[in-house]
Amino acid sequence: MNPWLIIIIETVAVTLIGSLLHFTYAWSGERKWVAIFAAVNESTWEHVKLALSGIFCCTLVDVWFLGSNPNYWLARSVSFIIPVIVIPIIFYGYTSFTRRAILPVDIATFAVAAFISAGFFVWVLEMPPVSEVGAIISGVISVVILTAYFLLTFFPVRNNLLFEDPITHKYGLEAPVQDGKKKKRRAKK
Repeated sequence: MNPWLIIIIETVAVTLIGSLLHFTYAWSGERKWVAIFAAVNESTWEHVKLALSGIFCCTLVDVWFLGSNPNYWLARSVSFIIPVIVIPIIFYGYTSFTRRAILPVDIATFAVAAFISAGFFVWVLEMPPVSEVGAIISGVISVVILTAYFLLTFFPVRNNLLFEDPITHKYGLEAPVQDGKKKKRRAKK
C-alpha cells in the first residue's frame, strides 16, 4: 500500500473522529462510559485523548491490512506517543505568545499531530524488522498509553496544566462540558 495514502487516510480519519468525539460526551447526556473515549472538558489532556481515540479506531481497521508487518505494534506505539508530545508542545508554545487559545490554530494543531503521528507510523512500518527488544518496548509503551487513556479522565493529575480545564479551572469529570446544556439544566434546578 502506498505510504502517502496511509498517511493521508489516517490523518483525515483521526482528525474527523477526534472532531466528532469532541462533542460526544455532551451529546450522550454525560454518560460516564462515553468519557473513556470522548472529551469531557477543554483541557489539553482531553484533546490528546481525542487523538488517541482516533488512532485506536484506525488500529481496529488497519491491523487487518498491515498487522502482519513485524514492526506493526512498534509503529502503532510510536504513533500513540506523538500526539501526547506534539499537541501540548504546539498548544503551550503558541499560547505562550498569544496568551490565549485560537480555535483555528487548535484545530490545525490537532491535524498536524495526526499527520506527524501517521508519518511516524508509516516510517516505523518501513524500517527493517525490529528485534525482540523493540517488541518489548512497544508492549510497554502500549500499556502505559492505554493505562493513561483509560484512567486520566477519571483520575486526573491535579495542579497540572495539562489536565486543568482552562475555562472552569477544574479537572476531569468535575469540569462541566461547555455546550450550554449542562448550564441550562443547572439553572432549572
